[in-house]
Amino acid sequence: MIVADSNLIASCVLTSAATESARSLRSQDDEWYVPRLWRYEVANILATLIKTRGLPVAAARAMFAALSGSLRAYEREPAAENVFALVAQYGITGYDAQFVALAQELNCPLYTQDKELLAKFPDLARPFHGRR
Repeated sequence: MIVADSNLIASCVLTSAATESARSLRSQDDEWYVPRLWRYEVANILATLIKTRGLPVAAARAMFAALSGSLRAYEREPAAENVFALVAQYGITGYDAQFVALAQELNCPLYTQDKELLAKFPDLARPFHGRR
């Protein structure tokens, strides 16, 4: 059981340096908990690829549908008071605080490439890497 950040989630369906690492992690543990915010962040990643790289709309829609289907049962909302407390204490964004709070509430690691979260939450945040 893990909390997966939006970049990890997107890496499962996109071809990038992190895809192999993301898929490997998914094959080892398919219980990926996420705040519902993931939907908006991943939709924005796909929308950006539509605008900047010509990702076909149909492909983006299929990717999003596949992710939605596999994550729907694992969507959880962290307590708002925990999110705000993390923002106040660590100076992170409210978006990032949702992922951190959920990982804390579920007592499981948060997988991310976010350097700030990895530095500020060394006992909670775990890196996933792309090939270099």
